[in-house]
Amino acid sequence: MWLLNPSQIVAAIIVDLIIGDPQGWPHQARFAGVLSTAYERWLTRYFSRSVRSGLLFWFLVVGTMVVGYAIIRVICSLISPIASYAFDVFIIYQAIAARDLHKHAEMVLQALVSGDLGAARQRLSFIVGRDTRDLDASEISRATIESVSESLVDGIVAPLFWAVIGGAPGALIYRTANTLDSMVGHRTPAYEKFGKPSARIDDLLNWAPARLCALMICLFRVPTSWPKVQREAGAHASPNAGWPEAAMAYGLGVRLGGTNYYDGEAIEGPVFNASGRIAAICDIKNSLARIWWVVLAAGGVCFLLSICGSLSRRDVRTQPGVSTPGIDQRMTRPERAEDTRSTFCPSTRSSVTTFYRPFRAALFSARYPGLKPRAESFCPFGTETAMLLPPAIVS
Repeated sequence: MWLLNPSQIVAAIIVDLIIGDPQGWPHQARFAGVLSTAYERWLTRYFSRSVRSGLLFWFLVVGTMVVGYAIIRVICSLISPIASYAFDVFIIYQAIAARDLHKHAEMVLQALVSGDLGAARQRLSFIVGRDTRDLDASEISRATIESVSESLVDGIVAPLFWAVIGGAPGALIYRTANTLDSMVGHRTPAYEKFGKPSARIDDLLNWAPARLCALMICLFRVPTSWPKVQREAGAHASPNAGWPEAAMAYGLGVRLGGTNYYDGEAIEGPVFNASGRIAAICDIKNSLARIWWVVLAAGGVCFLLSICGSLSRRDVRTQPGVSTPGIDQRMTRPERAEDTRSTFCPSTRSSVTTFYRPFRAALFSARYPGLKPRAESFCPFGTETAMLLPPAIVS
């Protein structure tokens, strides 16, 4: 069975939509970034920047994050089941970024609507790596839509995908791996070998979510668009980034991709939907609507899974002859045990607490050797019972 109660995903999505990612709050991605810097400095001091040291670096950072999660999770479980549930929800909530993605793209949109290209370029530079200082309105719109497309995978679909598979630890591992790819997964002399394991693992973790995201983006145009998306997505340098971009291009009917400038150098990229129209400001609004398509789809699926799971557990409990651990535990007893139990449950009610429950069970066994008290004749810890002990047993 899953490590996750699907209701945790629904709760995490709701929390993200309400508060987003407030600045100054402790965040798992920031912790992963700090660990990344510390472990990289330590490893490169004693080892060369090779693929092996890069792989060791990945396991050290991810392992430390998982161990930290496990320690806090155990502490929460000792406090209360509610604390454990809330902590897992918190981990999944921090792994997704639907509200922040929408907020940053909407800031670019607002600047374009007001005609302030300077502000739009500056705000766009927060979410893309390309040069933005010379972009016009259509290029700003194209860059914003492309950023939204790629971020749908990293910020929503992939963390939720791995949360469904591995629970809160799955979401934590994915977010940490994605952070490491951002930190060291670059094709530079320093990171070409050292960052390759982080980049390849991130590609592997995003493989299925990228294709699932593309399918959701062009959900209502699958018969006509999906073969074209499949064909054009493979032209991208990344094994995953081309899928959401191609799907968004055909979903909106616009032309995406092409030439981008990085540090003044022109980089030619694939073109998606070459026959589409030039991206406009209104297309940013439509791309933002896809964010809520994805969020609602993920939340709806998890909500249905939660309901189905609760109904299946209820069906199992109500089936005759089926026993669930800790629930409705009944054992066949001799007739004398039934008679003895009846003396424990008079109609007179009292607010006697159950701190003596273990002692009562022991006294019962001493008085009636060979018999075991029925499980339901003793109330759970922390509750009050309506039972009065027979004077013979109390004494």
